[in-house]
Amino acid sequence: MNFTPSYSSSRPRTWQVALVFIVFLTIAAGLIFQTWQSGRTIDLPNAEHEQLACASYTPSHNGHTVSVSEKKALVASDLKLLAARFRCVRTYSVSEGLDEVPKVARQLGLKVMLGLWISSHGPSNDKEIAHGIDIANQYSDVVTAIIVGNEVLLRHEQTASQLLELIKRVRAGTSIPVTYADVWEFWLRNPELASATNFVTVHILPYWEDNPIGIDHALEHVQSIYAKVRDAFPNTTVFIGETGWPSAGRPRLTAMPSSQNQARFLREFVVYAEREQIPYNLIEAFDQPWKRLQEGTVGGYWGLYDATGVPKFPFTGGVVVNPKWRMTLLFGLIAGACFVVGSVFLRPRISPRAFTLLGLTGYIAGIVLVAQWQYLESANRYWLEWIATLGWALCGWIAYTVLCIGLARWLDGVPLSHPASFASVIRSWGYHGREAVHSRLLGVLRILLLASASYVCLALAYDGRGRDFPLALVALPVVMFGLLDLFTKNAEREHLLDNEELLLSLCLCSCALYIAWRETSVNLRAWSWSGICILFALPIFRRAMYPHKGTQQKTDAAELEGIQNSASNARENR
Repeated sequence: MNFTPSYSSSRPRTWQVALVFIVFLTIAAGLIFQTWQSGRTIDLPNAEHEQLACASYTPSHNGHTVSVSEKKALVASDLKLLAARFRCVRTYSVSEGLDEVPKVARQLGLKVMLGLWISSHGPSNDKEIAHGIDIANQYSDVVTAIIVGNEVLLRHEQTASQLLELIKRVRAGTSIPVTYADVWEFWLRNPELASATNFVTVHILPYWEDNPIGIDHALEHVQSIYAKVRDAFPNTTVFIGETGWPSAGRPRLTAMPSSQNQARFLREFVVYAEREQIPYNLIEAFDQPWKRLQEGTVGGYWGLYDATGVPKFPFTGGVVVNPKWRMTLLFGLIAGACFVVGSVFLRPRISPRAFTLLGLTGYIAGIVLVAQWQYLESANRYWLEWIATLGWALCGWIAYTVLCIGLARWLDGVPLSHPASFASVIRSWGYHGREAVHSRLLGVLRILLLASASYVCLALAYDGRGRDFPLALVALPVVMFGLLDLFTKNAEREHLLDNEELLLSLCLCSCALYIAWRETSVNLRAWSWSGICILFALPIFRRAMYPHKGTQQKTDAAELEGIQNSASNARENR
């Protein structure tokens, strides 16, 4: 079957060569600067005391399911680690092995704020309350307070009047102080709860506010909200039951999750709380990967320790966000060398400028690969997501490598192959010319990347609260496809009016514009994602709007002739 691939017959002009190097030098410089910045030491306020007040505790495990007996074993090792840094731990339930916490805490000299998990299921609540009262009375020397329910009103699982009855039931069964924990707005909406509790427990989380607060104003926000709640309940103690900052996940407006921002917020908050003698509990002791199913990536990364028990940062002295930044740059050099060696092996005669371009694009690939792996490791929640994102990443890397090699060959005068449309790929499957193979491969990769990006954009537009912007997966291949389109003349581009590509491009572009509008201009990562998506879709729109009829007619005629020849050959063979 005959196939007429689309490629550029013109040699690169001086401005085109200059533009190629300017683009990649700019990307490389930006990545090097960002990597270097991540390795600098940050000076932050030092905590006045070696031991901090309290931290939310759930047994540490790296996302896998653990049995009750395994949880009890984890409690002993976890609390031994936490006892060196905290005076108290807060739990959220006495089920699933967490009733072991007071027993171990007594041995280690820790205090416990014992949480009772309250839901909409009455029998479970009755069982939790009865067991919680027994545990609290048994370890009354360790348990400093009982927290009856966590954010129950926020989840709309109980009404305020129903919750009041549960609190009164617990108070009747023990002399230990009793409280309820929820975000600060629900305390202000339901002030009657304060009369039934011994003190008020509020959650103040700048990142999760309806109008998220950036790191520069996060502590100021906590101070303002604490003062507001204290003024609303002047005759009782106000305890900050949860405050913290995530180390990974998607930004919400100016609220950017990162290790640096987490260290800054917690260090500044602890200094403030100790100075003002405000009782507090930090969220949380360990990262909880399982929370990513409910809250997205960000839900799993609020811990002061990672899921394996490694501390993320110290509370005194300087903080280095990325101590392995030199390894990232070294990995870039190794990747650049591999690009050059591989290309020379495939094509021994290569010009110095093509040689330089391959080294530069390989160096960029190495640095981005590190960032990409960090994203995959933090964002993937279960095996199906790993398969999908690894497949997406593999398509991107194949496209990037093929396009890098094609661009280097173009600098040496070899024509640029342009991606075939999806329909052309199907119709020309039996043709095996080298240029046709390149065009088909690029066409298949492009539509796979287009479909993946469109799916993510739809999800972000529909329910983006806990979803990430996977820039590391798509940025490099999209830039390469954009350059390819820029350097291919209109008369040499294959006409792309295939419904599949056009529909995906419309979806991608419209969702990207909506995301950029909704996230506002302060969310730079959202705008970067939207810009990349629009850059991906625009060339397809342009070709659909301005088709080159001569090229399409020639392609159609060639395909028709190929079909006729194939049919004739088949008859002769029979």
